Amino acid sequence: MSLLHDEQNRITAALSKSLSENIDTISALFTDCADVIKRKITVGDLNKVDIYFLYVDNMVNKDLLERVTIHQLLASLKDMPAKDHFEYIKEKGLRTVDLSEVITMNELIEDVLSGDTIILVDGFDKAIKVSVKGMPNRGVPTSENEVAIHGSRESFSEAFYINRVLLRRRIKDTNFKIKQIKVGIRTHTDVAICYLEDVAKPEIVANIEKRLKEYVIDGIFDSGMLEQLTERNVYSPFPEFQTTERPDKAASAILEGRIAILVDNSPMALLLPTTLNSFFQASDDSYSRWEVATFTRILRYFGAFISIALPGLYIAVINYNAEVLTSAMALSFAAARDGVPFSVLFEVIMMEVAFQMLLEAGIRLPGPMGSTLGIVGGLIIGDAAVNANLVSPIVVIVIALTAISAFTVPNEPFASAFRIVRYLIIVLSAFLGLFGFILGIMILLIHLGGLKSFGMPYLVPFAASGINEGTDTKDAIVRLPLRALKRRPIFSKKTERTRLVRNKDE
Repeated sequence: MSLLHDEQNRITAALSKSLSENIDTISALFTDCADVIKRKITVGDLNKVDIYFLYVDNMVNKDLLERVTIHQLLASLKDMPAKDHFEYIKEKGLRTVDLSEVITMNELIEDVLSGDTIILVDGFDKAIKVSVKGMPNRGVPTSENEVAIHGSRESFSEAFYINRVLLRRRIKDTNFKIKQIKVGIRTHTDVAICYLEDVAKPEIVANIEKRLKEYVIDGIFDSGMLEQLTERNVYSPFPEFQTTERPDKAASAILEGRIAILVDNSPMALLLPTTLNSFFQASDDSYSRWEVATFTRILRYFGAFISIALPGLYIAVINYNAEVLTSAMALSFAAARDGVPFSVLFEVIMMEVAFQMLLEAGIRLPGPMGSTLGIVGGLIIGDAAVNANLVSPIVVIVIALTAISAFTVPNEPFASAFRIVRYLIIVLSAFLGLFGFILGIMILLIHLGGLKSFGMPYLVPFAASGINEGTDTKDAIVRLPLRALKRRPIFSKKTERTRLVRNKDE
């Protein structure tokens, strides 16, 4: 209860009219904070007044700060009036329009730690907030995980304000709303809920707002932490949110009536609600010809099925149902396993774990070294294991195909769920043969059929192809030509489903 108690008793005291009292309070709060810059100066000629600057070093643009505040104050306030110093400084002494008033110590602290500059004026119980932020960032990076052949190369970055601009630049509509809240009683992390007011369902917007305020936590450092706090399918490996690092994909989802969540310090946006087919849609599907997009989507679904089913199917056939093989294949498999001392189950699990370890090691190592380790390590370990008769060549091929197929899914968190489900099907197939394999697939489908993402069934539109006049299936496995996609998906309001009409005047 201490976190909640602290949250309810945060500093809400108003600022004092005495500048010295405010300085004493600020000095006590920022004791041993070497990065907080505090300076008191006197402005005016005949009528002098003391003012106090407060900001965090390297979180402001110092050149801009000097131009719009200090130089301007010293040069323009020689005719300081005898009273109304605060308004005179605010109107005449600052060369910027991005300023506002602060009336409580809590607001002052939050603004300073967020990168704003605070100016206190002696004799007034309020302060001026000047926004001259200049925090270090890596600009607009190139997308690394969601590589697309066509379309924008831009990616979200860790800078919250840059991510907002990347979306606003793509959706120039006053109905595009960005609701901003803070999460974390110590980090005060900025979180933005982005949606089209006239297209998105208001109950979903209200639902995510409620979930964001449901827990009190020390801090949020990434969108993944926020996802875990707000999801309802806690014990399911399948994500309730879709993640993307591409602003064009997030903007496209917003136009469909979905909601994007941006988290400060995170280069990933969360999209909700989501369905199974959303995870198989890549960013450049809309930019390619419909025949190409359809073919690649079919490959993704096929690759996902191989990733889940191939090891378990191999175990079931070899252990229990060899009669489904032709005589030549059965003899070939038997010859390949000649001399192998382990069972098929142990072979598959051993190679599966080895490949997963190589994958994890490749991620943690620097780029060139990681790719080299993955290729060389896979070749060396696979070849050595076969030569030592620890595993059969067929198992190496099966695991390699499984690993490659997993990468055809364009969403990494969703593909990671397949890796977990794969072990369930392997165990069922090892003990029950093809019956266990089919049982595992049925359990998976039943589980997916019971999942919901913010009230949206996970298997839409496959489980309900007639909804939304049957138009959602036009952009599922098969992607029809762009001119045929005239309606928005079921994510949007019923009254705002039309998104494309033919201009009859042309």
